[in-house]
Amino acid sequence: MIQYREILELYEKGVSQRTISASIRSSRQTVSKVINRAREREMTVLTDEMTNAWLKLQLFPSQTPKGRGFIKEDWRYVHAELKKHMTLRLLHKEYEMRAADHTPDSHSDIQSPVLF
Repeated sequence: MIQYREILELYEKGVSQRTISASIRSSRQTVSKVINRAREREMTVLTDEMTNAWLKLQLFPSQTPKGRGFIKEDWRYVHAELKKHMTLRLLHKEYEMRAADHTPDSHSDIQSPVLF
């Protein structure tokens, strides 16, 4: 894991990028990227609110994971329907319809193999 805060703290103290990369065990390119992004966003002084997670979000917002397209399943409902002899395939179709309503990227494009 990249230690964004430590990189910026050491850089503020005047430590060279090579020394920073050696001390935190990250590549020089990573250290350089973090420092350059902080400069671009004019982050000159670190405050207490600037944690590693916060810095990652601010410096590299495109790397922040988005929703995975899943919705939480009601397993009691699934088990009750299976007892009524409902098939998993039909239950999955219902799930896909609910997921499509909640997220633009449901898993309807994933085809499960048919095994007979």
